[in-house]
Amino acid sequence: MSERWNKIVSVAILATLAVLLLNPSGLVGRWVTAAYHAWGEQRRVERTWDELVSVPVRSPQGSIFDSSEHPNISEVSAIVTGLFLPDSGIALVDRTEIHMIDIMSAGGRVVGRKGEGPKEFGHIELAHRTPQGILIWDFLRRRAVLMTHDGELVRSEGYAHASFKDFFNAYPVGVDPHGRIVFRDGIHRGLGEYEGRTWTPATYVAVRDNGELEVVAAANGDEIYYHPNRSDHVVYGHRTFQAATEDRLIVADTKRGKIVVLDWSGGEVAEVPMPTGLSLSADQVQAGRDARIAELRRIVEGMKSRAVASGQDLAVDLDHFYESPEMKDWPANEVAPAIDNVLTDYDARLWVRDYRLPDQDSVTWRVWDIDRTELLFTVRMAGEDTLLDARGDVVLVRRADEFDVPRAVVSPLATVAH
Repeated sequence: MSERWNKIVSVAILATLAVLLLNPSGLVGRWVTAAYHAWGEQRRVERTWDELVSVPVRSPQGSIFDSSEHPNISEVSAIVTGLFLPDSGIALVDRTEIHMIDIMSAGGRVVGRKGEGPKEFGHIELAHRTPQGILIWDFLRRRAVLMTHDGELVRSEGYAHASFKDFFNAYPVGVDPHGRIVFRDGIHRGLGEYEGRTWTPATYVAVRDNGELEVVAAANGDEIYYHPNRSDHVVYGHRTFQAATEDRLIVADTKRGKIVVLDWSGGEVAEVPMPTGLSLSADQVQAGRDARIAELRRIVEGMKSRAVASGQDLAVDLDHFYESPEMKDWPANEVAPAIDNVLTDYDARLWVRDYRLPDQDSVTWRVWDIDRTELLFTVRMAGEDTLLDARGDVVLVRRADEFDVPRAVVSPLATVAH
């Protein structure tokens, strides 16, 4: 661990203690006792879900960095993702730029801009950590850009020639040890080509030089309902999630009820347990439909606001659509999946999020040592916070203010009472 990161950890510990000491709840004693036992022993956790409650429970406390407090960083308009970098750096990825920031000094620089050049972007859709740096997916240019941790260009590759089965929806998930970019592909169905409930399979493929695909792995994918007027996920539908490290591809298939750890040739090397799904009441099923409609409203209203801000008029009246039987009776499962997200962090740990129901104001992440298939601890977070990355006992989250403006916050984790 670098000297600079040791300083960050020390600051995190002090910040956490400050928060806890100002909280007159008696939590300090419980936190110190729990932390002592957590640091003093490494107990092997049995791989049965019922026994996983025995691990420490942690929660973000305070902050040691907040992008909104720094004028030179606060202009980040859309935080696509954020990643911890070596030493004390983080990368905040915007739609056309990457902000490289030192969280100790809040200094840094911007890499990229809007354009078509080698280090220019049309619309960044996602970004992943790679062994050498960062993988950027420019959705508009159908191009993958690899950069070092310092923001230097490694290479830029276009994928207009690739023979994806679902060309416009295929996206990269990681880089294998040979330097090949591995994509998640599916199948394409246009409106009117299919009607009813079905699956869009997840196929993980590496692209050869001639554009042909080499299949690495496959899973059930996402549960979709096709209507003559629109298509969308089934409410509480099953999905497939994935994450990657330098050596591993993790595929979490909720239909199959398994989280498998694969090597980059597709061979299964481990399995992380997944709990059973959540049985839902009729009210909870309807709440899921209502939440879907509310999310669509939010997206449309956001589009209207951005159009007005740019001097355009976006006249969209969808009230009749929201109230239609089509939306109110959209297919829904009576048993929700067990999880709804996975990611791998700076330390190559696997974070698995318990499924969040619409009325829950918090979420639970379970953090695994992939190599030993051992549950390390769980983290309870505010439901509105989006986890971007973690390193040691520190998390990086995206948080929106009252005006829905995103900011990046680095917070230390403290052990709390069960």
